[in-house]
Amino acid sequence: MTSPTEDDHFRPGIRALQASRAEEAQACFQAAIDAGLATTKSWLGLTLASLVQGNNSAAEAAVEEVLTREPHNLRGLIIKGDLLLGRDEQRQAVSHYNLVMRLAATLTDIPPQLQQDLVRIQGRLEQISEAFEAQLLDRLHTGGYRRDAASARFNRGLDMLLGKAEREDDARPFPQKPHAFYLPDMPYQPFYPNEKLTWVKDIEAATDTIEAELTASLAQRAQPFAPYVHGGLELPGQTPDTLKDHDNWTAAFLMRDGVSDPQWSASCPTVSALMETLPLTAIQGFSPSVLFSKLKPGARIDPHTGLLNCRLICHLPLVVPAGCGLRVGDERRDVARGEAWAFDDSINHEAWNNSTDDRIVLIFDVWHPDLTEQERRDITSLLEAASA
Repeated sequence: MTSPTEDDHFRPGIRALQASRAEEAQACFQAAIDAGLATTKSWLGLTLASLVQGNNSAAEAAVEEVLTREPHNLRGLIIKGDLLLGRDEQRQAVSHYNLVMRLAATLTDIPPQLQQDLVRIQGRLEQISEAFEAQLLDRLHTGGYRRDAASARFNRGLDMLLGKAEREDDARPFPQKPHAFYLPDMPYQPFYPNEKLTWVKDIEAATDTIEAELTASLAQRAQPFAPYVHGGLELPGQTPDTLKDHDNWTAAFLMRDGVSDPQWSASCPTVSALMETLPLTAIQGFSPSVLFSKLKPGARIDPHTGLLNCRLICHLPLVVPAGCGLRVGDERRDVARGEAWAFDDSINHEAWNNSTDDRIVLIFDVWHPDLTEQERRDITSLLEAASA
């Protein structure tokens, strides 16, 4: 007697779907899952059966399993995009649709059903793009943007964001690749020169006081650190999964995406006072973030890029055992307690802790000094509009 296989459940499930017997189909696919026989195709079958029955929550749970198993499964990405759009989560739907279009562009033979979906998706993308452009420009103008008064590079960056211009190829091994907004013609400086940042010495001079306040605050909290996850305008697929919801890299936020934590701010008055003196990227609903970042012994923060190339991420190392470092582009530096630096996180970067103790760093973000006041205002209006 042969052992049951996935196809013993899958094939009847497909026949039931084709005969419009969705409940029967669902039972077949679920049987394969319950028996531990299911591959991606059974989970996709369960997704389709749930959709036919109008059970979108079950369909989304099933399609998440599909995409966990096969992140580039075209049918799964299309369904996920459709579900997101149905909830009016346009930004994330567009992210999934764009990935579908990029993947489909690599295919030499496209099945008729997929071709129909691609035509439908392209139409939706064009509609969403037109609506997004109209809303974005309206909010920008309300915020004071005038194209003839804005800098040429901001206007080019805006045109790139709206799909009206393409970025020129950058032959550098580690080009600036921000997720949210790219401002052309920004200086390429992985680490910004400290001598050009007048506030660095004040931050470094406060190292002992800040660490003492942090130590006292940690003693009063049971679980002060939580897994670090990118915020702001982060989109699906932009950040490696190894950076999300992982206890190797955790954070305690004094301010997150522009929103302060009153308890942390009160317990760390030196940090709060210093932040008031800095050109933080104050963008409603987006930034700044001020946090204590902890990296566990032996842990690494995998290579990734950030959201903007018109800001700098600043580190003040507080608790630093030997063996901790940071790479930004081609430049590598050892982390030393009390020695601050600012870097362009739109350039590929990674960090590591090769010691047997925790590494804790104060992190905050400031405007790139190369920006004009007008560019700061226009970028603020743009990102607040996009965030809204």
